[in-house]
Amino acid sequence: MSQDQLNSLARIFTFEKKLREAQSIVELRYIVTNELRSISPYIYSFFGSWTKPKRFKIEAISDIAVVEKTSPVTNLVQKIIQQKLKEASTEAHVFTLEAESLIPAKGEDPLPSQFIWVPCHSSQKGIQAVLVLNRNESWTEQETEYLRHLGSTIGHAMGSLVDKNIFEKMFAIIRSAFFQFILFSGIITIMFIPVSLSVIGQAEIIPNNPSIINAPIDGVIDDILVDNNDKVLQQTPLVNFEKTQLQNSFDLAQQELKVIQTELLQAQQSSFNSKEDKALVSLLQSKIILTQETVNYQKLLLDKATILSPNDGTIVIKDKQLLIGRPFQIGENIMVIADPSDVQVEIQVPVKDSITIKKGAKINVFLDSDPLNVIKASVIKFSYEPELTAENMLAYTVTAKLEQEDIQPRIGLRGSAKIFGDEVRLFFYLFRKPIIVLRQTLGF
Repeated sequence: MSQDQLNSLARIFTFEKKLREAQSIVELRYIVTNELRSISPYIYSFFGSWTKPKRFKIEAISDIAVVEKTSPVTNLVQKIIQQKLKEASTEAHVFTLEAESLIPAKGEDPLPSQFIWVPCHSSQKGIQAVLVLNRNESWTEQETEYLRHLGSTIGHAMGSLVDKNIFEKMFAIIRSAFFQFILFSGIITIMFIPVSLSVIGQAEIIPNNPSIINAPIDGVIDDILVDNNDKVLQQTPLVNFEKTQLQNSFDLAQQELKVIQTELLQAQQSSFNSKEDKALVSLLQSKIILTQETVNYQKLLLDKATILSPNDGTIVIKDKQLLIGRPFQIGENIMVIADPSDVQVEIQVPVKDSITIKKGAKINVFLDSDPLNVIKASVIKFSYEPELTAENMLAYTVTAKLEQEDIQPRIGLRGSAKIFGDEVRLFFYLFRKPIIVLRQTLGF
C-alpha cells in the first residue's frame, strides 16, 4: 500500500472520529460539509435530509454558516437533488450536467459540471441524508469508493444523533396534524368543565360580639390602666379621665346644697314669727331638691370618669400612648374587650374583582403567619355598598365564621381569603376579566 493511500486512510479515520464525537445534528452537518476536503477536494458541498416524509431540504452548504433558502445556488441544487431523488438513486455515483443548466441566475457564472451523489445510509433506519459534492475535475474511482464508505458512516452517525435528540422528536410530534387535532379538541372539551368562580381579598381575624368601650363623658383621658392583649375580669378599672373639673363641679354643688340647707333651717325657725319666712321655706325646699339633683348628676359624672370592664375578656387597643391626653366626646371608641376563643374573619373584596357572594359560601383563609395551612370558613354576612378602606381602595366587607372549632387564630392576624361563588364553565372563568374590559372599553 502506497504512502498516499495510507495518508488517505488516516484522514478517513480522523473524519470518522470527528463524526463519532459530534454532539448535535448541527455540528455533524458542519463536519460533513467542511471536513471532507482533506479526503476528496471539492468546490461546493451540499448536505440535506427529509424534514417530512416527502420533503427534502438542503440544511448545510460548505463555507456558509446559514443556508439562504432564496439563494439562486440553493434553489438550483435543490432542483438537481429533487430530480435525482425521483430517479431513486440509492448508490454513490458520479454524474455530469451541461453548463447551460448550471447557471444559478442571469449574469452569474455556472457551477462546476462534475458532481458526485452520496446517499447516507443507516443499516437500521435506511437512508438518512444526501451529500452532493461539486468540482471541475472528474472524480476517481478511489474517491468514489471512499465517499461510498463514508456515506454509510455519516448515515449511522445521523441516525444515532436523531435518537438522542428527544426535543426534536417531541417537536415533530407536536407539529403533527393528529397531535394538534387532539390538543385542540382537548382544549375545547376542557373549556366546558364546571368550576367555581372565586375572588381573593385581604383577611383579618376579628373578635365576634366584642364589648366596645366608648367614652361615657366629654373629657380628656388621664391614664389607661391596661395594655393590649391584657386579660381582665369584670369591674376591672380600664381608663381614668381627667377628674379635676368634675371634682370641682361636684364640690361646688355640695357646697351650694349645704348653703341652701342652712338657709332653710333659718327660715323654718323664723317662720313662726314672719309670714315672709314661712313663704321662703317652700322656695328653699324646692331649691334643695334641684340642687340635690345637680349633686347626684355631678357624682354620676365623677363616677363615670373611671371606666370599668363590663365583662371578662382580652383587651384589644391600638397605641395607648396616642390616646392619653387626647380629648374625647361621648360615644367615641377607646378600646375593645374580646373573647379570644370567639373570633371571626373580616374580608375586604375589591370592587373591581367582586363576584356574586351568597350567604354560606365557602371560604379558604390563608394567614400570613401560616401560609401553608388553610382555615375553612363560610360567609355569614356581607355589605351591599362598598366603602373606602385604609389603603384608599373601594371594597365590600364580607364577614365569615370559622368552621373548624379546634382552630382559634389570634385576634389581629392578617392574610388572604379565597371566596367561592357560583359554578361556571372554565371558559368564562378564564376570560371573565377580558370580557369585562372589552365591554367597558368597546361597549359590546
